[in-house]
Amino acid sequence: MVAFHCNFLYDHNEFINYLFFKGIFRPVIPFFFCVNGFFLYTVFQNGRVKFWTKRIAILYIVWMLVFSYFWVYPNYNSPIKLLLNIVIGFNHLWYVASFLVGGLLLYSVRNLSNKTLLIGSIILYCIGYFIQILGDLKLVTEPEILVKLVNFTPTHRNFLLFDLPFLAVGYIIRRSNFHKKLTRKQIIGLLILSFILLTIESLFNYYYNIDRSLSIICLSCFIAAPVLLLSTFSFSVNAKIDSKLLSSYSIAIYLVHPLMVFVIRYFVTLESISLTLMAIILSIAASYILIQLNKKLKYIL
Repeated sequence: MVAFHCNFLYDHNEFINYLFFKGIFRPVIPFFFCVNGFFLYTVFQNGRVKFWTKRIAILYIVWMLVFSYFWVYPNYNSPIKLLLNIVIGFNHLWYVASFLVGGLLLYSVRNLSNKTLLIGSIILYCIGYFIQILGDLKLVTEPEILVKLVNFTPTHRNFLLFDLPFLAVGYIIRRSNFHKKLTRKQIIGLLILSFILLTIESLFNYYYNIDRSLSIICLSCFIAAPVLLLSTFSFSVNAKIDSKLLSSYSIAIYLVHPLMVFVIRYFVTLESISLTLMAIILSIAASYILIQLNKKLKYIL
């Protein structure tokens, strides 16, 4: 995610940058949502929905306040833009806002069968993709308000058409214990298939000059993201790692890294590789401080 937000390799090789960071690496966010859905199963089963809701809501409020300068100051004369930032989330915080609403929506439909949830998820995701492609291929040219609507990212990248489908898939995998039913060879085969599909779709988008920096939905992600989740249970690493600490660093780096990128760009102009490396180093350092603070001030992470 840090490399993605630093536009890694764009100033070295535009095609490679597009192929990977606007194509093959696209499943990273859907993968996160699948993981979230996988663990939400336990939250629902243990009756901890209220606690989870409170935790995510406070996390969202805290980090919206941290980044308030970047979304309040430029829009203080525009109440509509301020409201949109509050509802949708500034920059990367859209993920937290969408996760909160999508998670609650998943809870409301948790008793549906796996088949119904999966079919519904596919339909919703395809609707989002269709809306996005209308803007990508400029299939809608009038009226102007409709053109703006189909090109407005939150129209298709939202809790219903993007978040919920992947949360549901992760939830289904956990509820059905599907992650325990595939062999390593099958997982490898699915990983290869996912890579091929992602490459083909990326080349298609590049050929048609589709700006994937704004468009986030890719059809092949609906296969690739769940496969990545399944693969984590097939390939184990024998190492003494504090998984809780690693999780804290992951969350902290995700939340704080845009701030580090903003700070770096304010003081110096760097090419993409140097910017990425510096952003990673500063994000890790800042994450260490956040983890220490979180021990006393809960809900920072």
